[in-house]
Amino acid sequence: MGKRLCTALLCLLLLTGCGGDAKVSDQVFEGGVNTYEGGTMTVVEGTAYPGAVTVQILNTTDKEIDSGNAHDFGLQKEVDGEWYWLEMKKGSYSNTAEALIYSKDVPVEQELTWASRYGSLTKGHYRVTKWLSEYREPGEYTDFLLAAEFDIK
Repeated sequence: MGKRLCTALLCLLLLTGCGGDAKVSDQVFEGGVNTYEGGTMTVVEGTAYPGAVTVQILNTTDKEIDSGNAHDFGLQKEVDGEWYWLEMKKGSYSNTAEALIYSKDVPVEQELTWASRYGSLTKGHYRVTKWLSEYREPGEYTDFLLAAEFDIK
């Protein structure tokens, strides 16, 4: 019984995000998202929590599409019709440099957690962003930004 309680508490901390609430920066996002034809990122229904979300990335092209791992993403919050970046917490943050390749018509799910980088999300409308690349040959590629929106209630 004690082990189940500890596991439940650990899961609760992970899902709510420990370390305080995330802070919205004053930096408005002015770029474009979801402009690459054949690449999509969507939130898996029922997976959005204050400390995590699961996204599904799909490549429907014949091109080689890749991105960084599940730690390579950004968060934005919609405020008065504009998207603002969330502030990363001060301190050290590191990430490994492995690349993920998305094959044609093979959906890939990634669980993205942000408690240590941003804190817990409060009520609002958010989107997670992720840079991907269409690789053609060494030195020749196209970068594009995908975004998937979700609500924290």
